[in-house]
Order: sequence, then C-alpha cells, then structure tokens
Amino acid sequence: MTDREKPYYPQAQVPDCIAILVVDDEPEVVQVTRLVLSRYRYQGRGLEIIAASSAEGARQILSQRSDIAVILLDVVMESDDAGLKLVEYIRQTLGNYHIRIVLRTGQPGYAPEHRIVQDYDINDYLMKADATQSRLTVSLTTAIRGYFDILRAGQLARQVRRSHEERDSAHQASLLKTQFLAHMSHEIRTPLNGVVGIIALLAETSVNEDQEELIRDLKLSADALLGVINDVLDVSKIEAGKLELAETVFYPPELFEKVCAVFTSMMRQKGIEFSYEPESFPAAVFIADVQRIQQILMNFLGNANKFTPEGGRITLRGGYREIRPGEWQLYAEVEDTGAGIREDRLRGIFEAYEQENADTSVHYGGTGLGLALSRNLAELMGGSVGADSQPGRGSRFWLAVPLRVCHESAVEDGIADNEQRDDCLQGCRILVAEDDSTSQKVLKRILQNLGAEVSCYDNGQELIDSGQATEANIIILDYYMPLLDGPSCAAVLREQGIEVPMLALTAAVTASDHQTCLRAGIDEVHAKPLDRERLVSWLIQQKNNRRSHVLSAQ
Repeated sequence: MTDREKPYYPQAQVPDCIAILVVDDEPEVVQVTRLVLSRYRYQGRGLEIIAASSAEGARQILSQRSDIAVILLDVVMESDDAGLKLVEYIRQTLGNYHIRIVLRTGQPGYAPEHRIVQDYDINDYLMKADATQSRLTVSLTTAIRGYFDILRAGQLARQVRRSHEERDSAHQASLLKTQFLAHMSHEIRTPLNGVVGIIALLAETSVNEDQEELIRDLKLSADALLGVINDVLDVSKIEAGKLELAETVFYPPELFEKVCAVFTSMMRQKGIEFSYEPESFPAAVFIADVQRIQQILMNFLGNANKFTPEGGRITLRGGYREIRPGEWQLYAEVEDTGAGIREDRLRGIFEAYEQENADTSVHYGGTGLGLALSRNLAELMGGSVGADSQPGRGSRFWLAVPLRVCHESAVEDGIADNEQRDDCLQGCRILVAEDDSTSQKVLKRILQNLGAEVSCYDNGQELIDSGQATEANIIILDYYMPLLDGPSCAAVLREQGIEVPMLALTAAVTASDHQTCLRAGIDEVHAKPLDRERLVSWLIQQKNNRRSHVLSAQ
C-alpha cells in the first residue's frame, strides 16, 4: 500500500461542534440546508455549516480544514461530473477516508444511483426532490455516527501503536539494561574474584592472631561487597523474569548453623548478644533452593545487625514442620532490639529501594534492595515473608518456604565422595584459559595446592595452539577472553574430538551466557567470584567419574 493509499485518521478528538461542508452551486439549496439543520443536534453537539459553490472551492476549504465530518455534495456544478471528481480527489489523492460523503443530485440522469454507489466511495445517495427534512436528518445522523466511529477507531489505532512502540522501547531498554549489567558484572566480579581468591589463599598460610583477624575482616568486607552486587543483579533478573531456582538436597539444621557462623563473630565484635533458638528437628533432608533461602536469612540478619546498637539482642529462630500430610515448610524469624520501624513505613518496607526513612542509607548504609529481593525470592519459591515492628523496641522479620521431602536414595545420590583433601586432585591434569592475571594466579594456586598439574593460557586460542588439550583431564575456560572466548574455544575443541569435562567461569552469569556455554559443549558454568567448595567438589566429581570409566573399561 502506497502512502497515498494508506487510510488517513484525523488527529483531533471528537469535536464539540461538528463541521459540515455543503458543496452546491445553487444558493437556494445551501440556504434551505442551513435552515433545515439550524436546530439539529447530535449527542448535544451543534453543527458548523460551511458552504462552497463549486468543487474547486471545496478543494480549497479541504486544504485548510482537517475537521470536516460530512460533505453534502452536489454532482453537477462547474462540470457534469464535478462532484464525482471531487469524491475521487478526496479518497484517492488526499487519502481521506474518514469524511462521510452524502451525494445529493437534482439531475439523477447524470448520476444514476446504482452506478454511483457501485463505482464511487460515497456513504449515501439522495435525490434533492425526495430529500425531505426527515430523510436528510436520518442520512446526516448516520453519516456523523460513522465519522465518530472512525475517529474513535483512529484514536484506538494510535493507542495500540503507542502501546506497541512503548513495549518495543521497554524491551529494547531491558536488553540494554541486561547488557549493561552483564558488562558491569564482569568488570566488577573479575577483580573481586581475585580479591576473594587471594583472601582464601592467605587464610591457608601461617599467620599470627592479628593477621588472622585482619584476613577475617577482609573476607567479611569482600562478602558484603559481593552481596550488594548480587542483590542488584538478582533484582534486575527478577524484574526481567530471568531468575531461575537451583534446587539441591540439604539438611536445614546445617543451613541455620552456617548462617549463624557468618554473623556470630561480627555481632560479638559489635557488642550484640546473638542467639540461635532451633526447634526440635526430625531427622529428614529436603529439596529446595538452599542458596536463596540462605540469601534471605543473610539479608534479615544483616539488617538486624545494622540497626541494632551495642548492647542489643538479636535472635534467630528456625525450624521446619509438616503443615499437611506430606507437605513441609521451613520457617525462620529474626528478632532484634534495634530502632524499629514506623507503622506507615512498615507497609512498604519490602518495596525496592524502600528504607525506614531518607536518612537510613546515610547513617546505616545499604541499597534498599535486600528486603525487596527477599520478598521476590520467597514468592519465587512459593513462600512468603513478613515483618512487624515497634519503633524504639525492635523488629521481627519472618520467612516461610515450602520444602519437598528428599527420599533416602536421592540423598545417597546427592552426597558424593567429595572430601576436599590436600591431594584430592592428585594425578589430574587441568588446563586453564583465563585472561585476568590475578584470577589465573589464584586459580592455579588453588588447584596446585590440591595436587593437580595445571597449565595456564591467556586466551582460548593459546590453549588450542598449545596442542595440550588431548592430554588434559579437565579444561577450565573463562567466558570473556580476547582472540577466542570460552564458548568459542569449547566449540573448536569439541569439533576436534576433545571429550574431557569443561567448566566455564563467567562474571556476567546471564541466562543467555549459560545457554551459550551449554550449546558450545561446556558441561558446567560457575559464577565469579568462585565458590571454592563448589568448584573443588565439581572437579573431584569429574575425577571420580573418570576413574570409574577407567575401572569399568578394565
């Protein structure tokens, strides 16, 4: 469809006064029309009657007025078909299909009704001899109603178009935001990975008590920074609907003990009395996203520690119960004697960037994302969070999350022989491609300390060119590298017939990155900063799998 043929929709709103153009070369007809329609109203709206004595005059008016609703048009004027040519001009040249055209002729022989209606885009046909006041009123009312319908349809079409444009813009903005976050995640997590790794290596060296305390404080600071980064990225993932749960087998008492271990020393240094009150636990293990549950509890305890002054008390209570036959629920609450929250602020405390008052971030720090993230994570797991508080006396935050019972066979499958001894990777040759020198050094030291033979390369191309892939037991690839990135390197190695386990390390951790790695033939993807226990556990599992294959082949 050409621009000329595209339907034209008027931009104006439904008018208060309806413009009618009377085109007729007989002044008496125009006068009678004015008289007949002088008291006409459509839905309370009057008429503005504009007159033209020729088709050419009508063209000039149409060039100046875009609000004409109806044209009462004579056929025979400066020429026998002047009116019909005007219809063609309006529809085809102007591309105007919203004006309603009522053809009126006193010489039907020049313009027979059956031919005119069939050949020309008009909306009604009247013979002046039969055009009584009633007939004219009915025809005009039908025409105006059609005009208003087209106006509303045009407005709806523009609204739909704007909606689509806004949706497309929002989608594009979401993509740009995701790309920005992925880039920033990589830029921040990569050096942080080096910091966390060096701290872990320092902790394994011979240090005195003062140095051990400094290392512990350094680790807490690095963990706090990583927590802020994770909160921002997780909120963005939830907003984009891209955060996925990773359910694992776990024993709740161990979860609570781990969380307590993180905060016990911190709260003792601040002079806060911290206690853990466990419920009586039946001997059972469950399946849930334990990392997300831990993240919520860490947020609750972190806030309690932040807002509770020296000499205050913080209590963690937790347990799990069977709410219905076969349906279990983990529940926990963190109670403190901190500053408390006003009732009017408590209602929105789980909203993103919401804090108790404007000075909170100044006095206590924080992004205001932790509680919003906690609520979103709980709801993603099918659970809920809540809070109650009394200003000046303290607050209580609680969590309830459904659990699935893990059968004994699944527990046995999920607990591998992954004891992380100093020689647990003895005899294992590992190739590492990592462009960040600090991360490369840290990873190499960790693996060598566990007995592995390690060769490092600055990018995927160097690893391929070395020709050592055929001798490797495991290959570790950073995702983003110059010359040849991790997934591209993995794809080439798979094409060459290299079948050893491959692990990708990424500081972006987007769903698309994860899928790209899997499509390239990479077996596992770990986020930076590295979870050392998870990394070593996976490496031992691959080593044990290789040993099992060798034994079965023998």
